[in-house]
Amino acid sequence: MPIDADGGGSDTSGDGAAPPEAAAPPTLSMLWQTTPVITTEMPQTDGSGGDGKATKAPSHAAFNVNVGALADSMELLRVSAGQMVTGYENLKSLVLAADAAHTVFGEQATYTDTIPKPRPGQNVDRRNPHEATFAEPDPGPLIKDDPGVRQAAEKFGPVMYPSMKNVLMECANAIELVGRYMVLMDRTGTYYAHADHASVFPGPTGKPIVDS
Repeated sequence: MPIDADGGGSDTSGDGAAPPEAAAPPTLSMLWQTTPVITTEMPQTDGSGGDGKATKAPSHAAFNVNVGALADSMELLRVSAGQMVTGYENLKSLVLAADAAHTVFGEQATYTDTIPKPRPGQNVDRRNPHEATFAEPDPGPLIKDDPGVRQAAEKFGPVMYPSMKNVLMECANAIELVGRYMVLMDRTGTYYAHADHASVFPGPTGKPIVDS
């Protein structure tokens, strides 16, 4: 929470602001249990992409594409993404449990009030029902509600619980972007492999190459 720069404790200037809104955190799972093999087969589309006009590819210097290294990188990303998905789902369970319980930030805080035993010769005020006497057994410590902590938690909780869900959403978005990047890597490898496979000289036509 913001701290007052003058040293007066927490800044309560935003107490009247409405708590942030939060969407339900999504559930993540791995689409690929194994890394797909890069082949020369182009992905199937519905044919709706593009405007139908052929474009001339620009000229460029020769370059090499190591499809095997690309496949190895995809495998590393897939394993890492699986670990991130597992960690995210565990964290989501903790956040949702905390949001359901509403006890994390001190909403049910208590303190122990110890009742001292009277010393020998001490005059006991019997008007206090909680004061121990020699004739009565020691009632032991009393567990009392902590109103200060509870009031602070009632202000802090409504801000933090939605914020935790929003952070989960950001984590899920980042992990999903990793998955999208993996798909693009697979698509890139396929395009290069297909281009290499299709890069062949045309068959002979029977016509002379140079006019006599």
